[in-house]
Amino acid sequence: MASSLPGDGPEDPAFSPLALDMLALLENKIITREFAPGARLIEAELCEFFKISRTPLREALRLLEASGLVTRRPRYGVHVAPMTVENLDHLYSCRVPLESLAAATLAALPTRAAAVGRLANCLLRMEQAHAQRQPEAGFQANVELTRVLHRECGNPVLAGLLAQLSKPALRYRHWAYLEQVTMLPLAIRANRQMITAIRAGNAPRAEAIVRDLVLRAWTLTREAFIAHPKMLDNAARLQLHPGAPRRGPGRPRSTPH
Repeated sequence: MASSLPGDGPEDPAFSPLALDMLALLENKIITREFAPGARLIEAELCEFFKISRTPLREALRLLEASGLVTRRPRYGVHVAPMTVENLDHLYSCRVPLESLAAATLAALPTRAAAVGRLANCLLRMEQAHAQRQPEAGFQANVELTRVLHRECGNPVLAGLLAQLSKPALRYRHWAYLEQVTMLPLAIRANRQMITAIRAGNAPRAEAIVRDLVLRAWTLTREAFIAHPKMLDNAARLQLHPGAPRRGPGRPRSTPH
Protein backbone atom coordinates (compact mmCIF):
# COMPACT_ATOMS: atom_id res chain seq x y z
CA MET A 1 0.00 0.00 0.00
CA ALA A 2 1.44 3.33 -1.01
CA SER A 3 1.70 5.97 1.64
CA SER A 4 -1.36 8.15 2.01
CA LEU A 5 0.19 10.21 4.75
CA PRO A 6 1.23 13.63 3.52
CA GLY A 7 4.70 14.51 4.67
CA ASP A 8 7.86 16.38 3.89
CA GLY A 9 10.31 13.94 2.37
CA PRO A 10 13.98 14.61 1.76
CA GLU A 11 14.83 16.28 -1.54
CA ASP A 12 18.53 15.35 -1.52
CA PRO A 13 19.35 14.01 -5.01
CA ALA A 14 21.75 11.57 -3.35
CA PHE A 15 18.72 9.43 -2.55
CA SER A 16 17.18 7.51 -5.40
CA PRO A 17 13.48 7.91 -6.27
CA LEU A 18 12.99 4.24 -5.41
CA ALA A 19 14.50 4.78 -1.95
CA LEU A 20 12.23 7.78 -1.36
CA ASP A 21 9.19 5.78 -2.48
CA MET A 22 10.21 3.02 -0.10
CA LEU A 23 10.73 5.56 2.66
CA ALA A 24 7.18 6.90 2.24
CA LEU A 25 5.72 3.40 2.25
CA LEU A 26 7.61 2.31 5.38
CA GLU A 27 6.81 5.58 7.16
CA ASN A 28 3.12 5.01 6.54
CA LYS A 29 3.24 1.48 7.91
CA ILE A 30 5.16 2.58 11.01
CA ILE A 31 3.04 5.66 11.71
CA THR A 32 -0.20 3.67 11.43
CA ARG A 33 1.40 0.84 13.47
CA GLU A 34 0.90 -1.76 10.77
CA PHE A 35 4.57 -2.29 11.61
CA ALA A 36 4.28 -2.39 15.38
CA PRO A 37 6.61 -0.62 17.83
CA GLY A 38 9.52 -2.93 18.54
CA ALA A 39 9.03 -5.04 15.39
CA ARG A 40 12.26 -6.19 13.79
CA LEU A 41 12.79 -5.11 10.18
CA ILE A 42 14.82 -7.78 8.41
CA GLU A 43 16.30 -6.60 5.13
CA ALA A 44 15.98 -9.89 3.28
CA GLU A 45 12.31 -10.24 4.14
CA LEU A 46 11.53 -6.63 3.23
CA CYS A 47 13.33 -6.97 -0.08
CA GLU A 48 11.44 -10.15 -0.88
CA PHE A 49 8.07 -8.78 0.16
CA PHE A 50 8.35 -5.41 -1.59
CA LYS A 51 10.31 -6.76 -4.59
CA ILE A 52 13.12 -4.27 -4.09
CA SER A 53 16.91 -4.52 -4.01
CA ARG A 54 18.90 -3.93 -0.85
CA THR A 55 20.49 -0.62 -1.86
CA PRO A 56 17.30 1.53 -1.96
CA LEU A 57 15.94 -0.32 1.07
CA ARG A 58 19.04 0.49 3.09
CA GLU A 59 18.83 4.13 2.01
CA ALA A 60 15.22 4.22 3.22
CA LEU A 61 16.15 2.58 6.52
CA ARG A 62 18.92 5.13 7.10
CA LEU A 63 16.43 7.95 6.58
CA LEU A 64 13.97 6.28 8.93
CA GLU A 65 16.70 6.03 11.54
CA ALA A 66 17.52 9.72 11.13
CA SER A 67 13.86 10.62 11.69
CA GLY A 68 13.65 8.50 14.85
CA LEU A 69 11.17 5.97 13.48
CA VAL A 70 13.58 3.03 13.63
CA THR A 71 16.56 2.13 15.78
CA ARG A 72 19.67 0.16 14.85
CA ARG A 73 21.83 -1.84 17.25
CA PRO A 74 24.88 -3.94 16.41
CA ARG A 75 23.99 -7.65 16.22
CA TYR A 76 20.31 -6.88 16.91
CA GLY A 77 19.52 -5.22 13.60
CA VAL A 78 16.88 -2.63 12.78
CA HIS A 79 13.70 -2.34 14.83
CA VAL A 80 10.71 -0.04 14.73
CA ALA A 81 11.37 2.51 17.47
CA PRO A 82 9.40 1.87 20.67
CA MET A 83 6.57 4.18 21.68
CA THR A 84 6.87 5.33 25.29
CA VAL A 85 5.25 7.90 27.53
CA GLU A 86 8.67 9.44 28.04
CA ASN A 87 9.18 9.89 24.30
CA LEU A 88 5.66 11.28 23.94
CA ASP A 89 6.38 13.87 26.63
CA HIS A 90 9.69 14.84 25.05
CA LEU A 91 8.06 15.37 21.66
CA TYR A 92 5.08 17.34 22.91
CA SER A 93 7.08 19.54 25.26
CA CYS A 94 8.87 20.72 22.10
CA ARG A 95 5.73 20.86 19.95
CA VAL A 96 3.89 23.21 22.31
CA PRO A 97 6.15 26.28 21.85
CA LEU A 98 7.14 25.55 18.24
CA GLU A 99 3.65 24.89 16.85
CA SER A 100 2.26 27.97 18.57
CA LEU A 101 5.17 30.07 17.28
CA ALA A 102 4.46 28.89 13.74
CA ALA A 103 0.85 30.06 14.02
CA ALA A 104 1.89 33.44 15.42
CA THR A 105 4.56 33.90 12.75
CA LEU A 106 2.13 33.13 9.94
CA ALA A 107 -0.47 35.51 11.40
CA ALA A 108 2.10 38.31 11.28
CA LEU A 109 2.85 37.83 7.58
CA PRO A 110 1.26 40.35 5.19
CA THR A 111 1.13 37.60 2.54
CA ARG A 112 -0.85 35.12 4.67
CA ALA A 113 -4.07 35.13 2.60
CA ALA A 114 -3.09 32.24 0.31
CA ALA A 115 -1.98 30.13 3.27
CA VAL A 116 -5.26 30.87 5.06
CA GLY A 117 -7.13 29.52 2.04
CA ARG A 118 -5.13 26.30 2.08
CA LEU A 119 -5.63 25.91 5.83
CA ALA A 120 -9.38 26.42 5.37
CA ASN A 121 -9.49 23.70 2.71
CA CYS A 122 -7.83 21.25 5.12
CA LEU A 123 -10.26 22.24 7.86
CA LEU A 124 -13.18 21.56 5.53
CA ARG A 125 -11.85 18.05 4.93
CA MET A 126 -11.56 17.53 8.69
CA GLU A 127 -15.18 18.63 9.15
CA GLN A 128 -16.36 16.31 6.39
CA ALA A 129 -14.47 13.39 7.90
CA HIS A 130 -16.02 14.08 11.29
CA ALA A 131 -19.53 14.24 9.79
CA GLN A 132 -18.90 10.89 8.08
CA ARG A 133 -17.37 9.36 11.23
CA GLN A 134 -14.03 8.73 9.54
CA PRO A 135 -11.30 9.50 12.11
CA GLU A 136 -8.56 8.21 9.80
CA ALA A 137 -9.55 10.70 7.10
CA GLY A 138 -9.77 13.41 9.75
CA PHE A 139 -6.26 12.59 10.87
CA GLN A 140 -4.97 12.74 7.30
CA ALA A 141 -6.55 16.16 6.77
CA ASN A 142 -5.12 17.45 10.05
CA VAL A 143 -1.64 16.25 9.08
CA GLU A 144 -1.93 18.23 5.86
CA LEU A 145 -3.15 21.28 7.78
CA THR A 146 -0.10 21.23 10.06
CA ARG A 147 2.14 20.75 7.02
CA VAL A 148 0.68 23.89 5.47
CA LEU A 149 1.18 25.80 8.72
CA HIS A 150 4.81 24.71 8.95
CA ARG A 151 5.59 25.34 5.29
CA GLU A 152 3.90 28.73 5.11
CA CYS A 153 5.03 30.18 8.46
CA GLY A 154 7.81 32.15 6.76
CA ASN A 155 10.58 30.97 9.07
CA PRO A 156 12.69 28.22 7.44
CA VAL A 157 14.60 27.48 10.66
CA LEU A 158 11.34 26.97 12.55
CA ALA A 159 9.97 24.85 9.71
CA GLY A 160 13.09 22.68 9.87
CA LEU A 161 12.77 22.15 13.61
CA LEU A 162 9.11 21.20 13.22
CA ALA A 163 9.99 18.77 10.44
CA GLN A 164 12.30 16.92 12.84
CA LEU A 165 9.43 16.51 15.30
CA SER A 166 6.67 15.71 12.85
CA LYS A 167 7.38 12.12 11.86
CA PRO A 168 7.97 10.62 15.33
CA ALA A 169 5.02 12.63 16.70
CA LEU A 170 2.68 11.33 13.98
CA ARG A 171 2.61 7.85 15.53
CA TYR A 172 1.19 9.26 18.75
CA ARG A 173 -1.18 11.61 16.94
CA HIS A 174 -2.54 8.79 14.79
CA TRP A 175 -3.03 6.62 17.87
CA ALA A 176 -4.97 9.40 19.62
CA TYR A 177 -7.22 10.14 16.64
CA LEU A 178 -8.31 6.50 16.50
CA GLU A 179 -8.59 5.96 20.27
CA GLN A 180 -9.94 9.31 21.54
CA VAL A 181 -13.30 10.23 20.00
CA THR A 182 -12.92 13.81 21.26
CA MET A 183 -9.65 14.43 19.41
CA LEU A 184 -11.06 15.28 15.97
CA PRO A 185 -13.81 17.68 17.17
CA LEU A 186 -11.27 19.35 19.47
CA ALA A 187 -8.90 19.86 16.56
CA ILE A 188 -11.69 21.17 14.35
CA ARG A 189 -12.83 23.78 16.86
CA ALA A 190 -9.31 24.96 17.68
CA ASN A 191 -8.12 25.08 14.09
CA ARG A 192 -11.22 27.03 13.07
CA GLN A 193 -10.35 29.59 15.75
CA MET A 194 -6.70 29.58 14.70
CA ILE A 195 -7.56 30.25 11.06
CA THR A 196 -9.83 33.13 12.09
CA ALA A 197 -7.01 34.64 14.16
CA ILE A 198 -4.45 34.20 11.38
CA ARG A 199 -6.82 35.74 8.82
CA ALA A 200 -7.26 38.76 11.11
CA GLY A 201 -3.51 39.06 11.65
CA ASN A 202 -3.91 38.52 15.39
CA ALA A 203 -0.60 36.80 16.19
CA PRO A 204 -1.01 36.66 20.01
CA ARG A 205 -4.46 35.09 19.62
CA ALA A 206 -3.24 32.52 17.09
CA GLU A 207 -0.32 31.61 19.33
CA ALA A 208 -2.54 31.17 22.41
CA ILE A 209 -5.06 29.00 20.55
CA VAL A 210 -2.43 26.63 19.19
CA ARG A 211 -0.59 26.44 22.48
CA ASP A 212 -3.82 25.40 24.22
CA LEU A 213 -4.67 22.94 21.43
CA VAL A 214 -1.34 21.13 21.56
CA LEU A 215 -1.41 21.01 25.37
CA ARG A 216 -4.90 19.50 25.33
CA ALA A 217 -3.95 17.08 22.55
CA TRP A 218 -0.92 16.06 24.62
CA THR A 219 -3.19 15.26 27.56
CA LEU A 220 -5.67 13.27 25.45
CA THR A 221 -2.89 11.37 23.70
CA ARG A 222 -1.21 10.57 26.99
CA GLU A 223 -4.49 9.28 28.42
CA ALA A 224 -5.12 7.06 25.40
CA PHE A 225 -1.57 5.79 25.49
CA ILE A 226 -1.50 4.96 29.20
CA ALA A 227 -4.90 3.25 28.94
CA HIS A 228 -3.35 0.63 26.64
CA PRO A 229 -0.19 -0.53 28.44
CA LYS A 230 -0.09 -3.78 26.47
CA MET A 231 -0.13 -2.01 23.10
CA LEU A 232 3.64 -1.99 23.07
CA ASP A 233 5.78 -5.09 22.81
CA ASN A 234 9.46 -4.42 22.32
CA ALA A 235 9.89 -8.05 21.31
CA ALA A 236 7.25 -7.76 18.60
CA ARG A 237 7.91 -9.84 15.51
CA LEU A 238 7.10 -8.34 12.14
CA GLN A 239 5.08 -10.73 10.00
CA LEU A 240 5.04 -9.59 6.40
CA HIS A 241 3.37 -12.73 5.09
CA PRO A 242 2.20 -16.07 6.53
CA GLY A 243 5.28 -17.92 5.34
CA ALA A 244 7.83 -15.56 6.87
CA PRO A 245 10.41 -17.57 8.84
CA ARG A 246 10.77 -16.86 12.54
CA ARG A 247 14.17 -15.86 13.87
CA GLY A 248 15.32 -14.33 17.10
CA PRO A 249 17.22 -11.04 17.43
CA GLY A 250 20.88 -11.18 16.60
CA ARG A 251 20.51 -13.99 14.07
CA PRO A 252 20.19 -12.31 10.67
CA ARG A 253 19.66 -14.47 7.63
CA SER A 254 22.75 -14.68 5.47
CA THR A 255 21.92 -13.82 1.88
CA PRO A 256 23.98 -12.43 -0.99
CA HIS A 257 23.69 -8.70 -1.64
